[in-house]
Amino acid sequence: MTEIKKGHPSRGISVYSYQALLGRTMTLDDVFEEMHDTGATCFEFLTSYIEGYPNPSPKWVDHYWMLCEKYHMQPAELGHWCETHLHRGPKMSDEEIVEELKQDFRLANLLGFKSLRTKITCTNVLCDPEPGWQSYIEKALPYAEKYDVRMQNEVHLPTTLHTPHIREEYLDFIRRTGTDRFGFNIDFGTFQTRAAKGMEDNPMFHFDDVSKPEEIVEFLPYCWTCHTKFTYMDENCEETTIPYRQIIKLMIDNGWSGNLVSEYEGVLAYNSDKNIQEFAKAMVGIPEQVRRHQIMMKNILGY
Repeated sequence: MTEIKKGHPSRGISVYSYQALLGRTMTLDDVFEEMHDTGATCFEFLTSYIEGYPNPSPKWVDHYWMLCEKYHMQPAELGHWCETHLHRGPKMSDEEIVEELKQDFRLANLLGFKSLRTKITCTNVLCDPEPGWQSYIEKALPYAEKYDVRMQNEVHLPTTLHTPHIREEYLDFIRRTGTDRFGFNIDFGTFQTRAAKGMEDNPMFHFDDVSKPEEIVEFLPYCWTCHTKFTYMDENCEETTIPYRQIIKLMIDNGWSGNLVSEYEGVLAYNSDKNIQEFAKAMVGIPEQVRRHQIMMKNILGY
């Protein structure tokens, strides 16, 4: 029996973590400097942060690459949307949807991203995809190959790794087509077992049915970037609602060497209309929360 070589995941940050500050108290330059200072080596970006999207100017692209080089940050994943209804009314045709996807594939290639967090239009809170997705995603696969990118559907709370559309639609599609251009971004929130501090009364979160750590093993061959989600880090740089160490050990022991990007969503716990002081405090504390999470990730990974 062939021994599996241990994996060596990269430690990164999603720029989304700073979204509440970006354009207010932090510039994109500030964000890159902050990410670099935590010791992170890669990052996730969103198309909404691209000036002039979908056609950024050469000046913006040059500045983007200057930031990557100056701060030694590797592009890990570009978050984008697979829209099927750009306007109210009839669903777009497969050809129209594929053209939109091709546009983002080209852009991801230009900006150095190999992975895409591809958000397929959903019909409910469990993120069940709108019927017919197989047709246009299959038509887009040759273009994903051409531009050397991989689409990843995000699996996050309340969706689990055993939610029917994940196992019976997405996983079956991958196995039927044999593609390596479609897979999963497994958001660690899907493993969350209880509410974090500040989220206790949030109706969005239920923990009756969550993914089990061992379920991740089956999905690792189809996963290249994951969100290491968190909503609160304590003073000891620990997150206590998600079994990070168990999950990451399973990934490493099974030879996984993708990107683990910290994604902070704790500011969602605060309603600015009800308590402006708490909301302002949460906003100011965002960089510290991300730093604490990166310390925890460094302690787990050892680098």
